[in-house]
Amino acid sequence: MEVTLSARSRSLKGKGPARRARAEGFVPAVIYGRGLDAVPIAVDAKAMQKALHTEAGGNVLVNLQVDGKRFLAMPREVQRHPIRGTLLHVDFVNIARDVEITADVPVHLAGDAHGVKMGGLIEHHLWEVRVEALPSRIPPAIEVDISSLDIGQHLRVEDLPVPEGVQILTPAEEIVASVVEPQVAPAAAEEAEAEALAPEAPAPESAE
Repeated sequence: MEVTLSARSRSLKGKGPARRARAEGFVPAVIYGRGLDAVPIAVDAKAMQKALHTEAGGNVLVNLQVDGKRFLAMPREVQRHPIRGTLLHVDFVNIARDVEITADVPVHLAGDAHGVKMGGLIEHHLWEVRVEALPSRIPPAIEVDISSLDIGQHLRVEDLPVPEGVQILTPAEEIVASVVEPQVAPAAAEEAEAEALAPEAPAPESAE
């Protein structure tokens, strides 16, 4: 997925100019990489939000037009307000179409694990993996079917389907998801233990 965004350069740095840019509907940003010194810019907040909500998510390719210059870029770090969720700052990395890059790609679990149907619980440990590929081949997400996962079994990075032209850099042995036994509530566990340790009541004497 590729979008085009217009941006303007920022000559002033600091919190004051950044606040004024946000008040005017812009997001303070910076673009760097591939021999390019960090260039402070500002992008339209609504257009940036829309770009980040395409099917590519945070790995969207962005054609940045800055004061007559064009850059092919990808968001590297996006800062949001912790409560309102509004954009505060975006770091763009300058890239080339024919040079491989690294990116973090979300892992989506699909299907209902067999172990969950048997009473187990799914634990999702690893929510994204680091991949390397040409910019156009970076997937929006890696989806994996967990239907066959039983209680006590793990899904590891090495089990993930790898899209063509993509290399996963995250260690193969890292656990992505597990199906575990359900935990017994502490009160119930103590009650069960007490019952197991309690002496048996004497049998009632029969009346003669």
